[in-house]
Amino acid sequence: MQQHTLQAERFEVEDDLWVANAFFEEKGWTDGLPVIPPTEDRVGKMLEAVNRDPQDTVGLVPPKWAPATVEKIAINAVMAGCLPQYMPVLIAAVEAITDSRLNLYSLQATTGGPGVMLIVNGPIRQELKMNSGYNVLGEGWRANATIGRAIRLIQRNIGGSYPGSTCKATLGWPGKYTLCIGENEEASPWEPLHVERGFDSRASTVTAISADGVVRASDLDSTTAEGVLMIFSQRMGGPSGPEAIMVICPEHARIIAGDGYRKKDVKKFLWERAAYSLKELPEESFAQKVKRRSDLHLTRDSVLKVTDKPEDILVVVAGGDGSQSAYIHVWGQTTPEGGSTRSVTKTIQI
Repeated sequence: MQQHTLQAERFEVEDDLWVANAFFEEKGWTDGLPVIPPTEDRVGKMLEAVNRDPQDTVGLVPPKWAPATVEKIAINAVMAGCLPQYMPVLIAAVEAITDSRLNLYSLQATTGGPGVMLIVNGPIRQELKMNSGYNVLGEGWRANATIGRAIRLIQRNIGGSYPGSTCKATLGWPGKYTLCIGENEEASPWEPLHVERGFDSRASTVTAISADGVVRASDLDSTTAEGVLMIFSQRMGGPSGPEAIMVICPEHARIIAGDGYRKKDVKKFLWERAAYSLKELPEESFAQKVKRRSDLHLTRDSVLKVTDKPEDILVVVAGGDGSQSAYIHVWGQTTPEGGSTRSVTKTIQI
């Protein structure tokens, strides 16, 4: 194994897993779950998986704006339980979350408590045995669970995002522990997300996006695209964001595509119907909406769409058999005054 010169500070801890975890908890380096101690040997194996200098800076992580070096990413990957072969995904994910368009600083500072959702596309999903089918938003797959968790630990241990101090989330939500899925490209009737965004179908990518809640869109009855999409649009009603995520199960996708709907048709249908009226808002809430979105010239008769444009709705096919899809709300607004954030897709360098 190639020897790497590591620069991280060393700590000597008793060779006992419980003692080691108590030490990490005392230091504030965990997410509340047990971690795997990042010994030099384990970190070295992580670094062997990528052809990068351990001291290369992949990005600066707020709120400390501290450099996420390859070595520090590897340390947090070990702690999260990642396998070495996950490192290319993690490096691309760190590139995505530190891209200024995502605006991670606002995501970590807001009381809204969003997490970072990762969507993985391309051949690497199968190489790493990532889940894109049954229980895709749940537990049971090491790659999904630990890659998402490592990104959360990186936000904490490199960026300095600590609940109650630099992280101001009022409630947070379970997606802040880990939220990483693969798109079920094989079951999709449409082009996958990365191809839609201009990447080659043979490329592997990871998309990072702000996410702060999931609403189940169950429809066991509809046999037409319009019926299914009407249910989706009803679930999407409420406060709008800069983007929206519709995770469509394969069964619903087949029904929708069977009626000739393309992805852009799905987005247009949902955008036209997923909206809410400002007529009934309390006066103070209405005044704040007008202030935050002065560009829209809102009145009491205005209807606020779920996003500014149909193109801002991400349509991703994932999940197993069954008629259960999900709407995932994206925190923020399209304007800086409301907390601007946009999803970011990066290529995974194998």
